[in-house]
Amino acid sequence: MGQISRTTNPTGLKQIDRKHFVARVKDDGPNGRVFWLESFDFESARIDPGVRMGCVAHAGATEEYFDLGPVSDFNKSPLSLEGIATDKPLKFRFMFNEPGESLLVGYADGVRAIDEAGNLGSSLVDIEPRKLDGVAWKLVLPEGSGTGDKPNVLVEMSLFPTAAIAVSNPWFGVLVMPEVMRQIAMAIAHDPDALDDPESWIEPWSAFISAIGVDAPVASDEDDVAARQDWADRVVERFAAKGIYKHHLAKAMAEMDGAKS
Repeated sequence: MGQISRTTNPTGLKQIDRKHFVARVKDDGPNGRVFWLESFDFESARIDPGVRMGCVAHAGATEEYFDLGPVSDFNKSPLSLEGIATDKPLKFRFMFNEPGESLLVGYADGVRAIDEAGNLGSSLVDIEPRKLDGVAWKLVLPEGSGTGDKPNVLVEMSLFPTAAIAVSNPWFGVLVMPEVMRQIAMAIAHDPDALDDPESWIEPWSAFISAIGVDAPVASDEDDVAARQDWADRVVERFAAKGIYKHHLAKAMAEMDGAKS
């Protein structure tokens, strides 16, 4: 499901900030995954209490619509995600309309459920535990322009039950994140103009690239894969020079030394 953007929202619908939503997801055993909207601050979002709220849960090519009722008394019961793909990032689009009218008055795109450890802050990458059937992790890049969207690292939930556990694991930091950075850097090098496009998921990475001391990539011929790889390698090298990476590397090496003794 593509995100609503400046070019796909010609009627100027009110865009609701995602910070007003708290969505939860749980694996309910034999009943599969369920989700519920824990809270929505309609007053801060400046939505009238009688306005009705609907939700589209989507992952990959699968999606399902839920009518949640009025924003002042919405349905907080767990709702089944049985028909939603489990190997793709799960996101929610919330839509708002006046009672008895189909015309939308507002929307929120790209809302993500938070795990029991809470939000991971303003990271440029999302991490989401999933059942990957033997694969430890995989990176899913946003499709299309996707303003406000992020790359998503899906991790096998039997290894990393929550995003916070993955982030704090030194082996995840030293073995997974450099490759995640390389794949993202290759995507940026393939479309360097997107660094200046506020409608692109790539644009927020401009500040990160500058902060680690790497110049923006230069547009190259489609066939010049070597130039893009060289630039991506520089990004990874600078990423590996950051303090957090060195911290994880030291912890991983300490674990190895402990195992040998």
